[in-house]
Amino acid sequence: MIIDKRMMTLYVTDLDGTLLKSDKTLSEYSKNTLNRLIENGVCFTYATARSFASASPLVNSLKLNLPAVTFNGVFVIDPKNGEHLIENIFTKKALKAAEKFIRENKLAPIVYSYIDGKERVSYLESRLGEVKAYVDSRASDKRLRAVSDYKELFEGKVFYLTLFNVADTEKCDAVFCEENGFSHNVQADNYDDMVWYEIYSKNAGKEKAVLQLKKLLKAKELICFGDNFNDMAMLKNADAGVAVENACGELKTAADIVIDSNDSDGVARFIERRESDISEKDKRFEQAVSAAFSRIKGAHGSVGTQNEKLIHSALKNYYAPFSDEQEIKIGNYFADAVSENGIFEIQSKQLYRLNEKLSEFLPFARVNVVYPLICGMKTLFINSESGEIMHEAPERSSDSLLSAFEEIYSIRRFLRDENLTVIIVKLKIEKRVCFTGDKLPDLRSKSARKKCVIEKVPVKIIGEIILGCKADYGKLVPKALYEKSEMSDGFTKKEFLIAAGDAKSSLRLEVLREAGVIKQIGKRSREYLYKLEGL
Repeated sequence: MIIDKRMMTLYVTDLDGTLLKSDKTLSEYSKNTLNRLIENGVCFTYATARSFASASPLVNSLKLNLPAVTFNGVFVIDPKNGEHLIENIFTKKALKAAEKFIRENKLAPIVYSYIDGKERVSYLESRLGEVKAYVDSRASDKRLRAVSDYKELFEGKVFYLTLFNVADTEKCDAVFCEENGFSHNVQADNYDDMVWYEIYSKNAGKEKAVLQLKKLLKAKELICFGDNFNDMAMLKNADAGVAVENACGELKTAADIVIDSNDSDGVARFIERRESDISEKDKRFEQAVSAAFSRIKGAHGSVGTQNEKLIHSALKNYYAPFSDEQEIKIGNYFADAVSENGIFEIQSKQLYRLNEKLSEFLPFARVNVVYPLICGMKTLFINSESGEIMHEAPERSSDSLLSAFEEIYSIRRFLRDENLTVIIVKLKIEKRVCFTGDKLPDLRSKSARKKCVIEKVPVKIIGEIILGCKADYGKLVPKALYEKSEMSDGFTKKEFLIAAGDAKSSLRLEVLREAGVIKQIGKRSREYLYKLEGL
């Protein structure tokens, strides 16, 4: 499978109740819209509790070209042929414990396994009445296998178990827990009255598999869609979690965004709108960069623009595209730009220099501080005489917000001002090195650099983080911390750093504290304790 390694957003949707309509079908609108988006390079796939054999007929009209997640994250598969790219299966110890518990309690599970290389779905023939609804709904499924006893039931490589209408869930929960090597999910089926108790490896789960997929595809952003409890962790671990309108109440509360229902093509309409907005922004940014080139080259001779760096000028054009909106004197200072959306100050470093301006501007106007953050840079070596690209170095990318937090912290006394908005603009840059001669310059050499003309050209905005209120800053709280924060004694800085997955996130905590999102509440031994506030 060929994987596009460009900077991208990965969209992952649940199927039943989310992408599929209530009758288990994919609408013509969703099919046509998603296929068009996929053909245009949008990265889209699904994550389901279903098997490949069960999911494939439901989405075979989609031209899927990226791996998908099946069996609640047990497998990451090639959607064209079901080939397993990643497997998250039971350990021998966990499987032995599961079999022992099921035997001793005389349970009647559906057992998914591989026998002689073929996927089989086994059940006890003598207990057919307890799984009849499941078996009858899959009467034509060639994987079905009736067996006579537990020994035969657990033959082969077992990777998934399902119990129906469990009488004592607490007893099952005590066994099928993470400490014993398991994950489990309990929920009512979308299409009948049965309650499914699904058991799989602790290394599986939709949330773990979609993060594996994000890493595999080198995606920079993950947006997930769902409708039920087994989607909760997936949505919480995504960069944006999206619930359909028909989702359960708990999921809608936990989601970042709620969209139209599955029967109203919510997933397809959301992606279509979002990608259309991105396309328009791309065009607008290209125009802003082109205008910046013209100004810096002296084509328009505007006051205050001759010596500006290209990134600064391009962003000024992007947020305030008309020249009469730029370099406006307000009181004792010149604002970079003024539009109907307020004052704009573009500052690529040393935000502390804005403190005096902010003191004068904020009492009577909205101020947008724009901080460009380079998240991807490609270096091109260009022959000055021919204009030919002689060498293209591999792109370097970074997701770190460390420098942004360092800069925002320097204007911390204004973070609770309702007139202040900080916009972190994530940029993709081309570093163009123009040189003469036949030999590529060694940029490690100061003398070689002096002989080159080097420009950093912004080519794409790949994202914006807009921080204008407490809820916005709240999105910078590591999602894994929300559960920890529910504990009565709060969390320490160390626990915050672990939840963030970044040992250098101390300043993120301090920024959130200054913004009123995190409150210091005391100490645990020698460590300060913090708690989330008002989110």
